[in-house]
Amino acid sequence: MYDIDLDSNPPTPTDDTPYIRFAIDQLTRDEDIRAIQRPGSHGSSDSYPVERIVPDEGLGYYVSPEREREALALARKHRSSPKDGLFKFNPTRPLSYNSNPSEVNIPSRPFRHKNASDSEIFIPVDPPVDTPRYPDLTFIPMILRPASMITLSFLCLLMIAALMFCAIYSSYHSGLVDWYDGIYGGRYFVFCILPQILAACIFVYVQCVMSAMTRIMPYTLMAMDDVGKRTNALFMGLFPRTMLWPRWDGPMSIDIANSFFWLSIFTIPLQSCLFSVVQVNGAWRWATVQGIAWTLVAVYILVLIATIISALFFFRRTTGLIWDPRSLADVIALLPRSNCLRDYPGTDIMRSIVDIRHKLALRSDRLGYWRTPNRTQGIFYCIGEEGASTRQYTLEAGKLHEKKSRMDLFIDRSSDIEKAAELYNTNTRFRYIPWFLRDEFVVFWCVAGFILLLTLFIISFLPSTAIRNGFPPLVPVVANSGGYSAANFLYSFIPSVIGMLLYLFFQPLDMALRKLQPWTELGNAEGVTAERSLLLDYTAALPLSCTITAFASRHFRVAITSLLSFLFILIPILAGGVFFPLTNPQMEVRMIPNLPAFYTILVLLVLYLFGLLLILPNRYPMHLPHDISCLAEIFSFVYNSGILDDASFRAPKSKADLVTRLMAVKARGEVNRYAFGVYRGRDEHDCLGIERLGRRSGVEVMVLSGKKLRSFP
Repeated sequence: MYDIDLDSNPPTPTDDTPYIRFAIDQLTRDEDIRAIQRPGSHGSSDSYPVERIVPDEGLGYYVSPEREREALALARKHRSSPKDGLFKFNPTRPLSYNSNPSEVNIPSRPFRHKNASDSEIFIPVDPPVDTPRYPDLTFIPMILRPASMITLSFLCLLMIAALMFCAIYSSYHSGLVDWYDGIYGGRYFVFCILPQILAACIFVYVQCVMSAMTRIMPYTLMAMDDVGKRTNALFMGLFPRTMLWPRWDGPMSIDIANSFFWLSIFTIPLQSCLFSVVQVNGAWRWATVQGIAWTLVAVYILVLIATIISALFFFRRTTGLIWDPRSLADVIALLPRSNCLRDYPGTDIMRSIVDIRHKLALRSDRLGYWRTPNRTQGIFYCIGEEGASTRQYTLEAGKLHEKKSRMDLFIDRSSDIEKAAELYNTNTRFRYIPWFLRDEFVVFWCVAGFILLLTLFIISFLPSTAIRNGFPPLVPVVANSGGYSAANFLYSFIPSVIGMLLYLFFQPLDMALRKLQPWTELGNAEGVTAERSLLLDYTAALPLSCTITAFASRHFRVAITSLLSFLFILIPILAGGVFFPLTNPQMEVRMIPNLPAFYTILVLLVLYLFGLLLILPNRYPMHLPHDISCLAEIFSFVYNSGILDDASFRAPKSKADLVTRLMAVKARGEVNRYAFGVYRGRDEHDCLGIERLGRRSGVEVMVLSGKKLRSFP
């Protein structure tokens, strides 16, 4: 509901009927809106502003182009930034307010334009603290909470203490313990394999922490009052990337923390050459390599600092979240009351994030609680834009239709034909897939992997080059006073680095399959239930839990690749301890392999090739019009969908409430099904995205495929 202001001196019409209609309209407006709100409503916060259709007759119901230009000029005046040129924002977009009440940019009395329908604006509010109706917006994933970060800090401290003890004790006692049992004994495992296993535990923990920070950082930035920090939130990556090229696009403190966390990729290779064998008084003893030990101490201190920085950043932080946004359904639930979707038309068929960013330039969307000048609407929670108007609706034929401005209607008419050609074009629908999943690259990975693995098998088992006989070290073997041996370092550090690269190279493939699986399911011609699409949370799942969930959902490719992605951490662990310099019966010093470790690596490499081959088939359904790695790209596929008006997404109280609604069984024993296709949106224009099948309104979803076009009511 919203007000209508009249000119102080309206022209006197010859007929009093419009005035009588206007008076009746004002008296009956509240009752009409209550009648619209009553079905399925939980309170005033779920209502929508509605405008009744009455003749204008000079009363200012409809706005002329001159009036619109005047309103735009006044909006620029009242909504401009207090610091011109600071961020170079579009003056028509409202900037944020800060904690100083004297510097609030939102006027105490909302701007109203005479003779124009009163577009209500979004005003951020802080509701009562931690009430059942308004939960605190401070949700943080378990792994980022104090208990988890203290655990990671404690592990780093234990590792630092152990490294310092080994370095100091070995220096003062000419080594640690005597060498015996060869490369198949327990001491070889303790000094050449166990250090990498312990380092891998911390490394995987760090990866999980970085993953959690990545996926909630956009929401955290949108919950901040500082407009400058919110501007890039819509375009920040939601999904973790391989640590080979991490992102540095967040707050400075988190960028510093990520830089220190990134150094942990060297911990496993360095741990593999931490110990060597030195000769003391004619006897061989295990000793600590001093340079390696103190380098590791420095790395783990930096990881500890990064952990502390991250913990302090998220401690009692307002993240704007009520629960963990792990799935598409969690993201969609933030949009039904949003006022920032009117800029998205056309983004569904755009080619790249660059185009979408240009379309949505100069935004400062905020996540949190809101109210409007209309107090009867109460407080609500969503992603919105400060000062921007809510979506306005008109009531026609008993249905709500979103009201559009004259300029919007003009733009829509001029672009309908061009957009329709793109919407129904399969080249547009199946245009994008991550570059490393394109046909040429996947074939290259498989062919290169097969050739390299075949070469390794031939060299390893050919009688003249059999690996079991070892090979000359080609570099000095004897360790110096600090325990450093060139041969030990070269044949431990380098194989472990290669193994680490293989481990990190496979992770983007695994994450891409996890990310695209819900969209692949939505491309099914018959649609799919929310449980198998909108509620999938593979990208946020911890190691092994993703495998278990995917097997339960019969997504076997995701299950297998996620399991392999975790198992491949064994490659750098074992590769770092597979070779050791020994003297053979012919009194020659050769690098001899630990055969059980070597054969295990070969098995893992065969599984690696199998994982690559597993990606080859059935990749066409994974294609989309553009990427879905950030919020703006996801919003582009739901901004006009009718699911934003569904009861399933209407102000859910918790994640359990949302899941229950989406999985509810209808009276006829059916469950809602969703699909990705072309449909008639809420603005009565065709668009491409996610829609629910079987609407009573007769809305059809045309699911495009490579061979045919199917239409479903």
